[in-house]
Amino acid sequence: MEGQEDPTRKSNLLQIQDEIRLAFGWSLERDVDIAKWLIDELMKQGYPNWSFDGFNSNWSNVKSELLNRRGCVCIVGAAVEKYEVEKAIEKDCSLVIADGSAGVFSELDEPAKGWNRTVAIVTDGDGGRGLDEAIERGIPLIIHAHGDNRMALESLISKIRNHPISLTHQTRHGILGMRNPGGFTDGDRAACIAIAMGVEVSRIDLLGTRSDIVGKYSGVTNPERKLKKLVWMKNILEVLGFEGVR
Repeated sequence: MEGQEDPTRKSNLLQIQDEIRLAFGWSLERDVDIAKWLIDELMKQGYPNWSFDGFNSNWSNVKSELLNRRGCVCIVGAAVEKYEVEKAIEKDCSLVIADGSAGVFSELDEPAKGWNRTVAIVTDGDGGRGLDEAIERGIPLIIHAHGDNRMALESLISKIRNHPISLTHQTRHGILGMRNPGGFTDGDRAACIAIAMGVEVSRIDLLGTRSDIVGKYSGVTNPERKLKKLVWMKNILEVLGFEGVR
């Protein structure tokens, strides 16, 4: 039923996050510290939208958009191709964009058609031009904190003022003003978010979601490590119930 979250699936997603930290040698304490820093940094700006009520309101607004719109929900990943987005627009799908993957809209004959279907951008702050244009257009952001993205978040915060945002983290801790829907990369986390909001897996299409190549819209600095991350992405998507992910 739409609007309800599966507690067993949520437990499995949290377990995978623990396994990922162990596999890459990352610190849980660092994840927690950056998440709490992000909340504090946003709150001290004093903008009306940047409050506990504001973060929750934006989450609810995105959720309502996804649940109330007819048709499919497309998660747009970093390996997306122009034709995939064109088909999604023709089908009147809602789009949830993984960070800079909105850069694909620049390839469309009418980029506005892509932006008009976009409900939210899921980002950890390194989305480049695609993310910058989303900010310019006022697209809601779902911003993620993890242990090594403080600099990217500082840069992102400097670009937005009272922008509609909500926040995610990747720990088992309860952090006021933030949620952990599961996920690891921006793409699979976008799918986790949609499902946590109550969208059925059967309504979700994955565009440009590949574990065998690094997508051209990925903010990658280490291709070899990125491919290792994408294997975990595929694992998470399979736990969510997606089949046939390459």
